[in-house]
Amino acid sequence: MSDSKQRILIVDDAPTNIRILADLLQDDYHISAATNGPDALEQALSIGKPDLILLDVEMPEMDGYEVCRRLKANERTKYIPVLFVTARNQIEDERKGFDQGGEDYITKPIHPAIVRARVRNHMNLHLHQEHLEALVQKRTEQVRKGYIDTIERLVMASEYKDENTGSHIRRISYYTKELAQQLGMGAQFCDTIFYSSPMHDIGKVAIPDAVLLKQGPLDKDEWRIMKAHTEIGQKLLQGSDSPLLQMAADIAGGHHERWDGGGYPGGLKGEAIPLPARIMCIADQYDALRSTRPYKPAFNHEQTLSIITKGDDRTKPDHFDPQVLTAFKRCTGVFSDIFDTHYDK
Repeated sequence: MSDSKQRILIVDDAPTNIRILADLLQDDYHISAATNGPDALEQALSIGKPDLILLDVEMPEMDGYEVCRRLKANERTKYIPVLFVTARNQIEDERKGFDQGGEDYITKPIHPAIVRARVRNHMNLHLHQEHLEALVQKRTEQVRKGYIDTIERLVMASEYKDENTGSHIRRISYYTKELAQQLGMGAQFCDTIFYSSPMHDIGKVAIPDAVLLKQGPLDKDEWRIMKAHTEIGQKLLQGSDSPLLQMAADIAGGHHERWDGGGYPGGLKGEAIPLPARIMCIADQYDALRSTRPYKPAFNHEQTLSIITKGDDRTKPDHFDPQVLTAFKRCTGVFSDIFDTHYDK
């Protein structure tokens, strides 16, 4: 039989019933069969999984209702249409079948024309739904790429304000993703923080060049102006439906907050600080210590680890989320490699 045909799995403990349905449908569909519930569930998860299942209700070990319930509870099989084929013809039986997630209910003795018509209708509906899902996925990916493109262009704008920003923001993406993975965050979170974290200093586009590019320590008023980049960045990014920009807003507003409550702009403490901002805090600190600044020379990797994990007159371990700090200690070698790989010499 051609593999291009749609696939039907017939599930019935009576071989005679399987043969009747198979003879009726095999000219138009690829037919496979199972004589019990566990075998049906296994076939439904196989590489050549069915496009539709014809399912008997009365079977030993596991009845059709339980098979259907398990199919609908599994993300990999929940969208396969299930048509019950059974001698039970009471309204209560049909209701129970629909309650378990079945799409249709065919009573025995079967009528060939009715079976063909219902199978054809549900196959067409399934194909239509798959087509719609593919279109939705394509559109979602287009929107996502649009947000990423917007983020990259906004980051490029920030580079015009600070010639040291380019390599820094590239490294930040890799630092934050590595920390998120070390924390056991899911793939979606890790991917989102990779694209969102470069936006952490976007608020600096509104900081006067005289302050932003000053060679030497900032005075009290200049420092107040500089700190405003967090609130400015958050305001620029917040209010979007995009998960990327939502996380970017949290990072921009909170990456200078400290676990002990001594940060800015809000003096947030502990878990009141969004997790992406807590991840960004230590990533940003590592990179700042490794880099030359108007107020300090660049430190090497070992000096930087000592400052972050033991503290100095400016930085304390209490500034960081303890779990994020522990994750950082597990991947310090990766941080060093990231800095060396993405360093503009």
